[in-house]
Amino acid sequence: MDLSLDTDLGKLNIRVAAWIESQNSLLVSKYSGGIISLPGGRVKFSETTLEAVKREILEETEEEFYDVELFSVIENFFLEKQTKRDFHEFLFVYKGKIREKKEYHGVDKDNQNITWGSLKGINELKPSVFSELVGFKNINNITHLVNID
Repeated sequence: MDLSLDTDLGKLNIRVAAWIESQNSLLVSKYSGGIISLPGGRVKFSETTLEAVKREILEETEEEFYDVELFSVIENFFLEKQTKRDFHEFLFVYKGKIREKKEYHGVDKDNQNITWGSLKGINELKPSVFSELVGFKNINNITHLVNID
């Protein structure tokens, strides 16, 4: 069961995402609706965020996520356009590595294409505060960001 809670005011999500860089590229998820984000997903009940991000990357790429460290925590507030519902999301971003391939064909793709994108196009990612993480190297200090869309 995913850690997602419907309330009268909106929806609360607890999610994870992976920041995987290689040669000025970033691994991204491109969804059929045109949204581009980092690969990842919802945390399941009784699962740590570290366990969740490793599971999600394995499901979406069929590759093991390794050398993983917590990179950022993002409080994300947005309105979902289709349902017109307010979302309050806690997004745990982990930086790590996977075996590099040109294409990834995972089993849990949710209408998404996992591919390499240029770090120059980082402004296209949702949430938009991901752009603030480009070039941030100090893994020992976790970056806390707030995104309001």
